[in-house]
Amino acid sequence: MKSKLEFEIQAQSGLARCGQLRCGHRQAVTPLLVQTGAVTAILTSSELAAAGTHAVKQSALDYWLRAAGQPDQLGVTDLHDYLHWSGIIVGTPGAAQAYRWAKPRGRKPTGVSFHDPATRQQKLYTPQLAQQWQQFLGCDLQVGFARWENYYAPVDDLQAAAHQTAAWLETAEWPANALAPVVGGGLKRVRRASVAAAQSVQPGGYALLGIDPTVKLAEQRRILGELAGLLPEAGIRYLPTCGALEQVLVATAQGMDIIDSDCAATTALHGGAYVGTKRLHLTKEHMADDSRVLVPGCQCPTCQAGYSRAYLHQLIQEQSPVGVRLLIVHNLFVLNQLVDQLRQAIRADRLAEFMANLAIDY
Repeated sequence: MKSKLEFEIQAQSGLARCGQLRCGHRQAVTPLLVQTGAVTAILTSSELAAAGTHAVKQSALDYWLRAAGQPDQLGVTDLHDYLHWSGIIVGTPGAAQAYRWAKPRGRKPTGVSFHDPATRQQKLYTPQLAQQWQQFLGCDLQVGFARWENYYAPVDDLQAAAHQTAAWLETAEWPANALAPVVGGGLKRVRRASVAAAQSVQPGGYALLGIDPTVKLAEQRRILGELAGLLPEAGIRYLPTCGALEQVLVATAQGMDIIDSDCAATTALHGGAYVGTKRLHLTKEHMADDSRVLVPGCQCPTCQAGYSRAYLHQLIQEQSPVGVRLLIVHNLFVLNQLVDQLRQAIRADRLAEFMANLAIDY
């Protein structure tokens, strides 16, 4: 299934942009958070939507492996129907995971060869397969295949990754909803060359790969600002990373339009609840006697149902999945509310004031 991609920038404040994204008949406002990881594994589609989520991420590699490469064995013709999800689905080739499974000799000009962890069978995963499966699954946005390297990889490896990714860009067919990968890790000249290669295929947008969440926030800020200056203004900018709340806000302030996020779940899994950008630690002993909801006045389903901090503390201490689920719902609601406020600040050209009030250096 092919999807037409349209993106209109409606307001700017500094590097940050607010816009309207249309993928076929589905649409969303940007900056847009894409929920991934534990969030989509734990919450239902209706719970995600109730918490303000508009986009989720799915890996073509996962479905390809599940079906042993045979679409008719999957029982899926469109992920929207399969997941009961009416919002946007961002497809990812899953190349980074395949490369992590591969041995050095598995990095081939044709793709990546690795042993399937479930069956131990040897697999060859190619850029062509990644694109075909994202299209087959009905992904609204598709990310191009790239050779994965760690941000701190040696110079020769980063250069090889950029060269190989550029070669695949030239051989691939680019549907309107495809995002060209940009790689290069911590090397400025390699990133610049990768941007130039990505621009040459005139994609609908760009996926900025390899900026790992473990990279220091100041370094992320610097690199994203640099890339924002190199990329065409009209194209979508997608940051497929799963950093902390502060990283999400800094990335949007540096001009990213779409950002992966699993911070709502990772914070909940550590017993934390968002109070604005701060964390309430439900693991603390004094929570056992606190009858208040997580955040008085909060409109999230968890707080509106009246679950007390004391009860949530008990669930977390007992390692109950119910406690994690309730915290994720709250955190996701708060996160989406913050991003909505960020959009309003961009429209009003008051981004600096908004970030200062959150005590975030952007």
